[in-house]
Amino acid sequence: MADLYTYALTSLSDVKETLGISGTSKDNLLIRKINQATDIIEGYCALPYNHHFKSTTYTNEEYDGSGANTLSLKMRPVTALTTLQRRQTTQNEDDWDDIEDDSYFSDLNAGVIEFLSNQGLAWNGYRVTYTAGYTTIPADLAEACVTLAAYLYENGAAGTSVKRKKEGQRELEYFEVAATGGSSLVDSLGLSGSLSRYRNYILLEDK
Repeated sequence: MADLYTYALTSLSDVKETLGISGTSKDNLLIRKINQATDIIEGYCALPYNHHFKSTTYTNEEYDGSGANTLSLKMRPVTALTTLQRRQTTQNEDDWDDIEDDSYFSDLNAGVIEFLSNQGLAWNGYRVTYTAGYTTIPADLAEACVTLAAYLYENGAAGTSVKRKKEGQRELEYFEVAATGGSSLVDSLGLSGSLSRYRNYILLEDK
């Protein structure tokens, strides 16, 4: 039996409700599709490897000093900034000092730390321990995952594109889909509008 990701963007029960499925015979396949949909959405939104929308604590995450006074964390929104440290040597040594709270400002919602003065150029010169993401996944993000997981379930095994399915009073309709993976699938299913505000534009610009 597949295990649902601890950071999955939706629940098995919500996907089963959307598809009108009762019983447990399809649970393994549905869990796999929810996990797949979660991976696709996190990739589309340019989340770094092993970073998730679900609230997660990132411990001693290292960052380069860019020479500017701004440090942009890999995830947002930040709900807790536990430690901010600077490496006190040019060598690759585990020698860190805490940076005092009055030496910087922070915009936790944006995941941005702004120092009072420009910082030097330093490879992995800073490290941060912080908690970021959502304790409860926002409704639009969760529903995007439901739609994507349902589409993957309906079309993944058969290899055919189901545009509309009706069962009794229930009807499920998808946008015309020409592609089968990643960003193209998200766009084709009409989910890009829902997901646009979750995209990590800082990382996209850095690529």
